[in-house]
Parts: sequence; C-alpha cells; structure tokens
Amino acid sequence: MRAGGAVPVVAGLQWRLLVRDRRLMLLGLALLLLLCTAAMTGAALQTAQEAERQAAQAEEARVWAMQGAANPHGAAHFGRYLFKPLSPLAVMDPGLLPQLGTSLKLEAHANNPARHRAIDGGTSLDRFGGLSPATMLQVLVPLLIILSAFATFSGERARGLLRQELATGIAPGKLMAGRLLGVGAMLLLLLLAATLAGIGALWLAGGAAGQIVPLLWMGLGYALYLLSFAALTLAASATFSSARTSLVAMLAFWAMATLFVPRIAPTFAEARAPTLSGPAFEAAVTREVMEGPSGHDPRDARLERLRQDTMRRYGVTRLEDLPVDFNGVALLHGEALSTDIYRRHFAALYDGYDRQAAIQRRFSLLSPAQAMRPWSAAMAQTDQQAHRRFLEQADRFRFELVQKLNRAIIHRPRDIEGPYMADVAAITGDMRFVAEPVWAQEALARHWADLAILLAWAGLSVLLAFAAARRLGRAGA
Repeated sequence: MRAGGAVPVVAGLQWRLLVRDRRLMLLGLALLLLLCTAAMTGAALQTAQEAERQAAQAEEARVWAMQGAANPHGAAHFGRYLFKPLSPLAVMDPGLLPQLGTSLKLEAHANNPARHRAIDGGTSLDRFGGLSPATMLQVLVPLLIILSAFATFSGERARGLLRQELATGIAPGKLMAGRLLGVGAMLLLLLLAATLAGIGALWLAGGAAGQIVPLLWMGLGYALYLLSFAALTLAASATFSSARTSLVAMLAFWAMATLFVPRIAPTFAEARAPTLSGPAFEAAVTREVMEGPSGHDPRDARLERLRQDTMRRYGVTRLEDLPVDFNGVALLHGEALSTDIYRRHFAALYDGYDRQAAIQRRFSLLSPAQAMRPWSAAMAQTDQQAHRRFLEQADRFRFELVQKLNRAIIHRPRDIEGPYMADVAAITGDMRFVAEPVWAQEALARHWADLAILLAWAGLSVLLAFAAARRLGRAGA
C-alpha cells in the first residue's frame, strides 16, 4: 500500500468502526434528532413570541394615540414602551437573552433599564440555560466525541491490534491522521445537519437570507471547537495505555471545560472588575443631576444662569416678556443635561461589562468553551453588545420624543391661560422606532480574538495528537 493512500484507508476503517457500534450510532442519532427538534421548537416558540411582541407594540401605539389633549410634559412622563425584537438566530443560540430585559419604558428625565427578564419567571435551574442547539453543540456533542474516540488507540493496544497495525509499516502520524479524519467525518455530518436545521429554523422564524452568513461563521467556530475535543481525545487515547484512564481524563477535562469554568469565570470577573448595582447606579446619576459633574454646581444655580442667558438672548428683563415659554426652555435644557449624564454613566457601566468579558476570555486558556460561547452569541446577536446597541437606539428615540414635546411647550400659544394642553399624538405622529441589528462585520470585528483562540485550541490539540502518535510509534518499535 502506498504511504499516501494509507490515510483514507485508516479513515474509512475508523468510520466503519463508529458506524458498527450500535450504542454510539443510537446515541448520535438521538442527539441529532434532539438537535433538530430543539432548533424547530425554538423557531416555533420565537415565531409566537414575535407575534406577541408585535401585538403588544401595536397596542402600546394605540394607547399613546388615544391620549387626546394632554400636557406635553405630562405625556413625556406618562411615557412609551418598547418591546425588544428578537434576532432570528436566537433559535440557535439564545445567548444572554434570558438574563436581559425584553421591555423598556421611555420617559422624561430617566434612562430606564430593560425589564421583564425571562429568567425572572423561571426556576433556579433556568439559570443554567435551556436545551438550545448551541448548548447541545457546546456540551453534549463533545461528550459524544469522547465516548466515540476514547478507546481508539488504548483499546487497540489492549487487544494487541495496535502492534499489528504498526508492524505493517504505516507511520504513526498517518495512523493518527486517518483516525482524526474518520472522527472528523462524523463531526462534519453533525455540523452539516445542525447548519441545515439552523437554516430551516431561520426560515420558520422569518429570518432573511443575509443571516445565513453569520450562521456559517457560527458553524466555523463550532467546527474548530469540536475539532479540539476530537484531537484531544485521540491524543489522550494514544498517550494512556488504559482505555479507562483515557476516558476518565477526557471526562474530567470535559466537565471542567463545559461545566465548571463557564460558571466560575463570571464570578471571578465580577470580583476583579465590579460594576455598580442598580440602586447605586441610580444614586450616582441623581447626585450628579442635583450637584453637577464637579459636585459644586447645584441645579438651582444652573437654572438661574439659564434664566439670565435666555432673557439676554431675547433682549428682555423679565420672564413674562419672553416670546417663548421659559418652562419649556428649562425642560429642554434639563433633558439634555440628564440624558448626557445617563449616557456617560451607562457607557461606563457597559465598559465595565466589557472588562469583565475580557477577564472571562482569559479563562479560555483552560477551556475552549470560554471562546466558543461569546463567539456563538455574537453571531446570533444575543450577546451583551447587541443588547447595548438596542438600548442606545431606544435612548436616542426617547430623547428625540421628549425634546419634541418640550419644543411644543416652548412655542405654545401665548394667549392660552392655565395649563397647556395639546394633541401629543399629532405632535409625535411622524416618529417611529425601528431597531437596527448588529451587522456581522461589527460582530466579527469585536470577537475576532475569540475565533483566534478557537483556532489556537484546534491547532494545539492537533499538534498534541501527532506528538502522542510519535510516542506511540516509539513504544511500538
């Protein structure tokens, strides 16, 4: 047999061994069926949730339009509600969606956090995430790989078959390459099925053709992730003389990489880079609104300067002589000030979250899952950055809405006595909120390091596998 033709022959033999093992075949088929079912069930659930969201948003718009005559500033405090749209790719990886709010109240003088998290309505077990396709690919498929390949070399060594294979003259490296190719064929089949299931789920969830691109990027990350487990399992099988030892070692690594490290890393990151709690955040914003950024510019002093500047601008000496309503001017400037303060504090808060994410990324030295999870969530637009983008867009809409109502107060008719009442629905009738998704290019730019880490894990794992094969050749010589 030619040396170059040995690799596909060994790969074919490895494939047939995997197919003939009925337990593994049944387990693999059950996992594949469960993966497809999870994708389709997620698509059906998301379709229902999206219909509920659209209905709620339409009802909210109807309530806003039915206010009739109202004080514009009172209407600004009455507020509007936005309901966060879901990314169609959330059917593959819900990411942080259960921990993030789904509704947002927009009102004057406040940048409210999102409310109604899905996790708040569940049990403590829900904190560990649902059985999504991403969870299966990150946790269960690596377990299937370990069960499929842990005895590849150590089992043959125990039966005396490995010495016979090496006696034929085949190089240990080619033997490893063939085994890896055979296991890789199984992984490719699983990933192909997962991709097809994802495309079908996207179609059912109303996704666009452009979202297939981030789905393929997601698939590339999973290919590198699963290749790491396959190569490490073969390396362990070639290193340890006992199949039991190989299995125990890989199960220990699997538990650490997929279960323990993803739970420990967020706690460690929060301890190293703590962020403000909700009450502390609100207290910091309120203090700056009242005292100014320096702490030596009280709100009353700022208001008095605004009075003097406004009268000077219009060339009058009394507020009653102004051609505009000073109350509206004060509200306009106050909203701009509070919005600027909120935005700075929110930017600092989310920068803190980014620092925590960077700390968690360091744990990818122990577990490839620490790079896989943020990569997958970023491609699915279900990560913290996608949520931040939605909140920032919503706040811009809120600011424009409130300021439009404030300008209506500034230019109110001067001949009206008493409280000013207006048709706020007509004033804001041309304003519509449309959330812009995070584009794949932006997600790639932010998370290229995660893909590089996955590539490094895959490369290092393959090198370890071939290094173990060389030791295998020396032992069999």
